[in-house]
Amino acid sequence: MKTRASLSVTLLVIGFFCLTPVIQAQSSLAEKIKSVSQNLLEGYTQPIVTAFGTGISTGLFHSATSHSLLGFDLGVRAMWIQIPEMAKIFNQAEVVVCSLESGVLVYDTLFLDSVSTIVGPDNRTDVPASENARGIPPFIPGGFNVSGVPLVMPQLNVGLMFGTEAAIRYIPYTYQDTRIHFLGIGLKQNLNSLPFMKTIPLPIDLAIGGAMQWFHLIDSTGTDILSSQTWNLQFLVSKNLIVFEPFIGVGLEGTKIYFHYNFEYEIPESGGGSVPQTEEINVTMSAQNEHRAMAGFTLKLGIFYLHYDYNFLQEYPTHNGIIGVTLR
Repeated sequence: MKTRASLSVTLLVIGFFCLTPVIQAQSSLAEKIKSVSQNLLEGYTQPIVTAFGTGISTGLFHSATSHSLLGFDLGVRAMWIQIPEMAKIFNQAEVVVCSLESGVLVYDTLFLDSVSTIVGPDNRTDVPASENARGIPPFIPGGFNVSGVPLVMPQLNVGLMFGTEAAIRYIPYTYQDTRIHFLGIGLKQNLNSLPFMKTIPLPIDLAIGGAMQWFHLIDSTGTDILSSQTWNLQFLVSKNLIVFEPFIGVGLEGTKIYFHYNFEYEIPESGGGSVPQTEEINVTMSAQNEHRAMAGFTLKLGIFYLHYDYNFLQEYPTHNGIIGVTLR
């Protein structure tokens, strides 16, 4: 019986992701990725690659102010990355058909349209092949049929000296024999705390922040089939109004994702049988998230705080909510 897919704690995503209820479906994320050839990999996975890069670049900082020395806040980020409709289907999907003609293997290339991506409809696309031929792959798997990707992760921010603040986010997660490891480390510098800025009476707080984040998706055989590295640089502005703090920011970012897996397929042989084949896939892809703008606010309720911001000026708009405890 088919079930709808739901992604969470970092399908991280993509499956990718350090997420929480990760994917509940007929096949795991790892299995879907490993069932596509190198020719199909970019078209099939690009939406989740970009959703992943967008998601983990969200919620790094929620204020331009910094904690005092050893002050901290510990919060849980919950993001929703919107998937545009155009990302659910791709055209010109390149597949190969291997046929046996007079004892000789012949390879023909086909291009298929209206093929589901990994976030698109859950119906698979069969590669047309005659009885003495084999599609490589024999079919393109359907997607998880989602309109957005949820991402949930904890984060700890700790104040250092001179207006500097460190941030760390980490999640190890296992779901249906797929292991996920995610680590992010960031630094933020409150510019108002710098000596040359203290002479300037600014009515707002300014800060710059940056982060590096790493992610690994490991299948049941222990193979690291997917890993990523993401960098972020953000400029932040906020205004402390005691219990209410509005917040805006802009950022630059980039994500590289590395695929490594064995693609298994079959070619025909005389007598109507098939011969198993294996091809090692090593591909590097870039997410399409490169910049963003953020706008939101924080409500301070004693040692507790609530935060919301909306991230836009990017292909996949993202909502971010935080609930946590703080001691400045």
